[in-house]
Amino acid sequence: MYGTEMQLASAVESKNATLSVKRRLACEQLSYFSQAHYCLSTCDNLNRHGKKHLSFLKWKCLEAKAAAYCYHGLITDKGTEPSCHISAVCCFLAAEEILNESKKACLNFCLTVPITRAPVAWGAMKHLNKKIHEIAAKKSQMYAYLLEEKKSLEVLPELPEFELSLKAEEYEMADKDGAWDSENWKIPNQTLKMHLTDDEEDD
Repeated sequence: MYGTEMQLASAVESKNATLSVKRRLACEQLSYFSQAHYCLSTCDNLNRHGKKHLSFLKWKCLEAKAAAYCYHGLITDKGTEPSCHISAVCCFLAAEEILNESKKACLNFCLTVPITRAPVAWGAMKHLNKKIHEIAAKKSQMYAYLLEEKKSLEVLPELPEFELSLKAEEYEMADKDGAWDSENWKIPNQTLKMHLTDDEEDD
């Protein structure tokens, strides 16, 4: 799943990658994260490490879903029928709503023990965090008259399903480190000078 996330990041930065390619990668990414989230959520008696990972997967699922709807909307909007534009706006509004949910999920991930800092947006989301809001506002205003006339057509389209290009290899989970069961996390004190000295000794 992380491989697909990196592929999507590369596609977003590439001038040669088509919207179809970006949509497919976003949909595949959503499938991978959804499968991982489902598998972990069915585990009984998750420890703190498992709960932290589960909150991470939920956040990444929402990010991938927002990206998938954004690119699906951009492709749908290329149609000439009014229904195409209405469906596209529904996709953009859904992407915006899901993106807002993903930000809440990210905060929940950070606050889940052990508490971590909010990660900096990277890859596709570094670009889409701003673009999704801009597109949703622009297209909603552009097609407001259609939305008013064709309210019966305001149905969120289903995302296309693609055959997954990456196959997961069998993996055996490593033994849990005893630190996860410790109530007090101890970070060894080491000055910058000591750290630099250790690097010199390694050389």
